[in-house]
Amino acid sequence: MSIYSAMNSGVSGLAAQSAKFSAISDNISNSGTVGYKRTNVQFSTLVTNNSSAGTYSAGGVEASLRTEVSRAGIITRSTVATDLAISGNGFFVVGTNADAQNVQGTTHMLTRGGSFRPDSSGNLVNTGGYYLQGWALDTNGNVSGGSPSRTSFDGLETVSLGKITGLAKATGNINFAANLPASMTGQTPAAAPFSTSIDYYSPLGFTNKLTLEWQPSTVANQWTLNIRDGNNASLGTVNMAFSNGIATTVPAGTLSSMTAGGGVTVNNGTINLTVAGQPIKLSMGEIGANGGLTQWGDQYVPGAFGKDGAGYAPLDRVEIGDDGIMTAIYRNGLRQAVYQIPVANVTNPDGLRRMDGNAFQVSRESGDFYLWDGGAGSAGTIDDGALEASNVDIAEELTSIIETQRAYSSNAKIIQTADEMMDEITRLMR
Repeated sequence: MSIYSAMNSGVSGLAAQSAKFSAISDNISNSGTVGYKRTNVQFSTLVTNNSSAGTYSAGGVEASLRTEVSRAGIITRSTVATDLAISGNGFFVVGTNADAQNVQGTTHMLTRGGSFRPDSSGNLVNTGGYYLQGWALDTNGNVSGGSPSRTSFDGLETVSLGKITGLAKATGNINFAANLPASMTGQTPAAAPFSTSIDYYSPLGFTNKLTLEWQPSTVANQWTLNIRDGNNASLGTVNMAFSNGIATTVPAGTLSSMTAGGGVTVNNGTINLTVAGQPIKLSMGEIGANGGLTQWGDQYVPGAFGKDGAGYAPLDRVEIGDDGIMTAIYRNGLRQAVYQIPVANVTNPDGLRRMDGNAFQVSRESGDFYLWDGGAGSAGTIDDGALEASNVDIAEELTSIIETQRAYSSNAKIIQTADEMMDEITRLMR
């Protein structure tokens, strides 16, 4: 009977509007959730096979829920470096366990919720309780273990600041500049030598000392440099000659030649030496060029001095670049790439399966995933110190509440009216 089908249609309408109201409630309650994706409810008709000419059997309606995953929220700034957002397409890969590589049953999921903070062990975890995944990098900035798989989660591990303790770097290059007194050369007997000390860093971060002992020659404008280590043992000698500026194309006061006297090698003003197995290049400037080591007048004047390397220092902070490279910055000024955070893309983001904690699982409807570097291919770039807000529009949701309430009341009226019509038929049969 058509009245019964009308009543069933009203019941289905109540169920559909209830589902929509539930979705709106979730959207509003999560309007402040970082990276939340609103649920949109669409309706589709149900058709029965009982309709014929002159009669009509109402089928009703059913609700179809869709999560608007591909609809991005507004990116807002944050003062925390480990707050991350993706500008463009893609998701962060997260794990349900901190030790994702070794714990059986660990599940990898995708999320846009990038509010990551270190836990008690230094592992980066977001508000949903999921751990940020990335590839660990070696000291050369390459992925440890070779080229990673881009179509599986194998090789990913939890990004942990607790594993980044500190760093020291050995000195490999020293730049030295000074003016040697020309008046001390050409004397008989030879003038007494004088010394200059230079600090450098060992591979273990200790500060050691080199001594440069300058011996004037009895020949004018010539010197012998004796290089000694911290124990005063000789590492080698270098013979140097300076131009007097007469009958030569080499400017006065500049190095005209440098030859190794033993224990070291030289190359155009650079002395190559080895201290306890540690190679160091000591640059005195180029032959025949101003700057570096010079010889004028009668005063020894130390000039600019610089070296690379650094003593041990703990981690100060981290930075994440657009490409997902996490760089550790230490208190001694050293920088080192430590993790590569990938951006995962799927063919149909709206087909991902929703999970608790504002995360998603890859499904048949979403298609396969691919792990890009940030900004590569179809992936968006990563912003550190930023968060993606919910894509919920409160005004739109409040308007939908009013529409849903009216639609719900109208469907209830259908049931009430159908019931009254049934009562009328019942009274006719008395």
